[in-house]
Amino acid sequence: MRGESIPAEDREEEKEVTMDQGVNELQGNGGISPPEKRTDGKNHTVKRVAELLSVAFHPIFMPLYGLLIIYSSHTLHSFMPAEIKRMIFILVTANNVMIPLALATVLYARGAISTFNARDRNERMILLTFSVVMYSITAFLLLRMQIPSLFRAYFISIAIVTLITLVITVFYRISLHASGIGGLLVLIVFMILLYNNSMVWQMVAVLVTGGAVMASRIHLQDHSPSEVWTGLLAGVATMSISLFLLLS
Repeated sequence: MRGESIPAEDREEEKEVTMDQGVNELQGNGGISPPEKRTDGKNHTVKRVAELLSVAFHPIFMPLYGLLIIYSSHTLHSFMPAEIKRMIFILVTANNVMIPLALATVLYARGAISTFNARDRNERMILLTFSVVMYSITAFLLLRMQIPSLFRAYFISIAIVTLITLVITVFYRISLHASGIGGLLVLIVFMILLYNNSMVWQMVAVLVTGGAVMASRIHLQDHSPSEVWTGLLAGVATMSISLFLLLS
């Protein structure tokens, strides 16, 4: 009836419903979301970028990036015949990318590994053991080719680095991404020292990309900071010793 007044409790409930509806309408019509919503969106974007970096610079692709660094240097290696460059690139792609990916796919389908990242220690040891074999085959084939010694030394060193990381993995889980970044850094340093050649943009590219990749491994919680830095140091130390012994 018109003469009756609305109780105070009902008025408060109506006010709360009206406020909630207003917030929902603002969010539905492109209004400003609460700070929590914006933070979640930003975190999701950062996570996606970290995942893309981890895939694009997976250890399995590091030898190819090493070849591109050698090909892009202003040394005699960059003036090699295109046919030889292509042959080496195809050999490495087949032996050290396609075949390992095929093996990982088969192991995943059979349930031998739970993810392609091989987070479990036993899974990592299986894939690392196979990688050592394939890198050794690549190095053996390169030894039989008439190519500059840097290519042979580089892939022999990669096989040794992979073997060392396999041994370390028995006791401690290091970052293979960081180990691969360390190997690329050492390759550039050796090329600068051997050929007295400026490779500034290659060095900057590896440093910036490597830092982003290492940060992504920590952000995704796939590795702790100590595991990332241990992987980097292992890659740098092993690659340095190997290249020094093979090229000196």
